[in-house]
Amino acid sequence: MNEHNPIAQLVNNIQRAWLEKISGKPALKLVRMVIKPEESRVYEGFVKLESSAHGSLPEVFVTHLTDFEDEDTYSAALIKDWLETYNNSTALLQEMEQRNAGFTWDPKPFAQGKSDEDLLRMLASFQRALPAKQQLVLVLLPRQVSNTRDMRNWLTTILKKGIPSGVKLLVLDHLNNEQFAMHDRQFPDMLCTIHVPMDLHAAIRKLGGSGDPNNPEIMMRKCVFEMGEALKDKDVKRLHRWGQAALDCTQKSGNKGLFATAHIMYAGMLFHFKRDPQIPLLLERGQRISKQGVQQGDTACLPLLVQFYGYQGAYAQIRRRFTEAINWFIQQAEMAQLHNFSQQALNAWYQAAELCRRKDAGRYYDILEKGYLAGLPLSDEEVSASIYIYLLRDYYDYAHSKKMTDVINGIDEKMGRLFGTDWKTDVDTIRKNRMPMNLPLEMENL
Repeated sequence: MNEHNPIAQLVNNIQRAWLEKISGKPALKLVRMVIKPEESRVYEGFVKLESSAHGSLPEVFVTHLTDFEDEDTYSAALIKDWLETYNNSTALLQEMEQRNAGFTWDPKPFAQGKSDEDLLRMLASFQRALPAKQQLVLVLLPRQVSNTRDMRNWLTTILKKGIPSGVKLLVLDHLNNEQFAMHDRQFPDMLCTIHVPMDLHAAIRKLGGSGDPNNPEIMMRKCVFEMGEALKDKDVKRLHRWGQAALDCTQKSGNKGLFATAHIMYAGMLFHFKRDPQIPLLLERGQRISKQGVQQGDTACLPLLVQFYGYQGAYAQIRRRFTEAINWFIQQAEMAQLHNFSQQALNAWYQAAELCRRKDAGRYYDILEKGYLAGLPLSDEEVSASIYIYLLRDYYDYAHSKKMTDVINGIDEKMGRLFGTDWKTDVDTIRKNRMPMNLPLEMENL
């Protein structure tokens, strides 16, 4: 890790806090890191680092993103994911061997495990296989949590049943909205809360301004940061000033991918000012630049072109031009699918289908079917982590109404394998509680 990187320094602060409060205290069983939502990526970076061969803490970290569906099935889901990861990932085994010479562990006794007790026995067995009596930290970062109260109940149950010696659980909780806090008197000496104050804003500003100030990428990062600050202050005039600066510096670079990126970032910021006349101009010009880049062989421009289609659809939807929006999303889906951008394709098919369902019912089932077919090649892991579960849920109802027995059985088998017999209820719950879909381009893709 680059020690001079301001984000890396924040991770170092977390590591120091861990050493001070956690390491060398075997009685601790549940560690709760209390964070601000905007700090989540820093903490995810921390656990990702410590779960790799490059971690510096004395414990062995194993991170799982297993969805939390309910407290009765979570242990079984964790066991399943743990064993699949262990059996299928040679990279993981190599990392473990690199960090722990002579490490061997037999997963076979836990192949049929489903209960809380089975999970605890598996963790104890794995920890005993670690040399030098290293502590094991199971990091729980569920991609989705159906009910935080149920997950808290699950944690309480696991603590009551007895987390094995040498094993700890780690969860993230949100400052001022803590869901997993427990009374120390219920579990004396077993709980620890860590909160590491950090000035993420200053670190991002410092990171954005680091490097050669004449480098167009560095200059654009600064412009994007300042646009974000202007947006936070609802200062559209300042946003336009920095947006134009981003266009100017990237145009001079001659890099079409960078120039197109400046357009889409600038337009995306302006989406918060829906009637701003610059939005359609930026989208049209950025899309044209991306097409030129694709024709000239600039590989960065193809995913940007796909994203521009999505932005065009989102803008048309904002302007209540629903037929136009649907057509843009379909174009995005078809292009993404053509170039094997599977997740972008599925997101676009779902957006098109949902818009058809509400505004153009005559096209709904045709679009829904295309989305269903687009996701058939996905692996189980890709299905469970994507929006495809909603397409499957909706297409299942359509197939049922048309008595498409083979399709019904196929979806039932797949989703039952992933979510259990009550998969339809579970998916409905996940969809009800899910966060709104983001715009087609995330800041992290910059």
